[in-house]
Amino acid sequence: MNPICRLASFLLTASLCAGLPAAALAQEDNPCAPELDAKTAKLLEKGQDKRKYDADKRKGYLEDAIDSDEAAIAARFELGLLLFSQNRRSGGGFGEARAQLLTVHEACPRYDADVPYTLGSIAYAEGQFETALEWFDRFIRWESITGKPHSPRSQRRLEDVQKNLPEIQFLIEYNAHADSPPPQVLASVATRDQEYLPALSADGTLLFFTRAGERKAKGDLVSKPFEKFTWARRPSPSVAFDNGTAMEDPFNRTSGYGGASISVDNRSLFLAVKTPVPGHPENIDLFSARYSLLEDTGDETVYLWSEPQALDALNTPDGWESQPAVSPDGQWLYFAAVRPGTTPDAQGNPTIDILVSPLQPDGQWGAASVLPAPINSSSSDKAPYLHPDGHTLYFASNRTPGGGGYDIWVSRLDSTALPTDPDGWSRPVNVGIPLNTPGDEHGLVTSADGKTAYFSSRRQGTSGLDIMTWTLPEPLRARASVVVKGQLEISDELANTPIGLELRYAQSRRAQAIELGDDGAFAAVVDLAIKEDVIMLAKAEGAAFSAGLVIDRDESEPALVTANLSVRSVTEANAAFEIEDIHYASGSAEIGRSSLLLLDLFAEYLSDTGLNVEIRGHTDDIGSDSDNLSLSESRAQSVRNYLISQGVPALSISAKGYGETRPRADNSSEEGRARNRRTEFSITQ
Repeated sequence: MNPICRLASFLLTASLCAGLPAAALAQEDNPCAPELDAKTAKLLEKGQDKRKYDADKRKGYLEDAIDSDEAAIAARFELGLLLFSQNRRSGGGFGEARAQLLTVHEACPRYDADVPYTLGSIAYAEGQFETALEWFDRFIRWESITGKPHSPRSQRRLEDVQKNLPEIQFLIEYNAHADSPPPQVLASVATRDQEYLPALSADGTLLFFTRAGERKAKGDLVSKPFEKFTWARRPSPSVAFDNGTAMEDPFNRTSGYGGASISVDNRSLFLAVKTPVPGHPENIDLFSARYSLLEDTGDETVYLWSEPQALDALNTPDGWESQPAVSPDGQWLYFAAVRPGTTPDAQGNPTIDILVSPLQPDGQWGAASVLPAPINSSSSDKAPYLHPDGHTLYFASNRTPGGGGYDIWVSRLDSTALPTDPDGWSRPVNVGIPLNTPGDEHGLVTSADGKTAYFSSRRQGTSGLDIMTWTLPEPLRARASVVVKGQLEISDELANTPIGLELRYAQSRRAQAIELGDDGAFAAVVDLAIKEDVIMLAKAEGAAFSAGLVIDRDESEPALVTANLSVRSVTEANAAFEIEDIHYASGSAEIGRSSLLLLDLFAEYLSDTGLNVEIRGHTDDIGSDSDNLSLSESRAQSVRNYLISQGVPALSISAKGYGETRPRADNSSEEGRARNRRTEFSITQ
């Protein structure tokens, strides 16, 4: 039963008529109830008499009593209950009943416990769940508010209300974003076939999913079912995905590939594969594959997917392991499973649980643990997805209370906790409508900035299961993040030297290590939740200073950042090394704020190495030769002065301007001129 209908059956069938004794007692004992004149008292008495008069006649008497004396609180109270009872049966509105009872409450908040109870029931029936919760809370606290105990009748209602409070709280969350624009089918990948279980790369450029349907091949008499593990691609998050193509060998050799997750660097793919074994023809296991460099000729770089390898440490011969989700740091692998040890339901039947496995120092996955409550429940919990922020978990569950079928839920991991910590996860919140429906929703993934969700659903407007997209309301979003990816070019002199690559958060002084691929490719997730400048820094023994600004806190949040760096040896003869991203106010030598942050790191580098350097300033050819020379000298001197202010010995730094005399590129284009406007350093004796 739908949760609204289920709770309504309790609230709206309860007897809400106070009856003569209760009303009389309220009238006699309540100091807010003024003494009535004889006429009004007689009308009230008739309005209360259920044995002698029907509801319509009693309603008339009560209205006459109010006309006779507007302060007749008891008459308003009885009329409010009567109107509620009538309209509950007829399906009419509760506006008049609510107005009468609100008047009673405003005149005398301690009048009768039926007032907050009935107002709570009205608010609930009208879908005003937060208001309902407020009135029911007052009803629960009636004894402490008034100093009078609940009557036996109120006591029974009290027990029922308390039992149903969790469901009301759920409905508040479930309907919190009801006014949001509804999800839409992801048109670029939608076909007449079904598409489901999306997996989005952290950089937003790859979307993996399963496409299934029926096809009639040439010569076939009937259509045959098919299922293809598919990927759709796009050059950046600002454009639409292509329609998607089935992944080539070594995938799709049979049906049953899908439910995937991709690492932050887009190189490691985790997926579920149907692997029949004797006695278990529907067995599904976890596999991984690597997008590896096959050949680099200098003119062409060829990458291919490796043969998927079974994750034997996680698979069981008599279980079901599927729907993997790798953490952004690559240290944890979440997945859904049914196996010995997963949570049973109330009848003792196995349910689907979400498990997590840690990466071991040897590169193998360790023993998997069932995530603690509140993530797992006595219902089925599956399709985990950990956002690039590393703390926000979306998953599907058919737990109750719920909207029906599988719903999408969200929980957050405490910043200091491990996934397996018993108290590490927050209480899951149902994403609610309009994303969730009485049917099934599962496989939600989101963009790195937390704003855009992709999930699979079967609902009106879909062709079976379709991938849908939705703009997540702010409270449901993960922390804003962005992927920084690029290539580190390493000179031949440093080919065998260990290279350290890291992100520096300028304001908080945090450092974040970046793992380099064998080919120098890298990718990392940057936290945008706190506005900071972020700098990428490459370090190696005997290397020249190499750093660049990747996030400027004063600029709008990017969807994806591409940042390339080169690392060169300081022994390179007559070399000039550019200090990346040094910017000045237009036509002046004033150094920009973000550039000062880079120079702070350069000062550290000079202090650590003890090198003597010449700071060189260069301009483009816009303006006169003499003006450009003077400007370049002023800018080089500004850099020198700042480095000295940061503790670098003055004798170790010289400065010289070269104006437009040493262009690096053609000044005929803005791109070329930008390359020529630069600050360099060279090693001196």
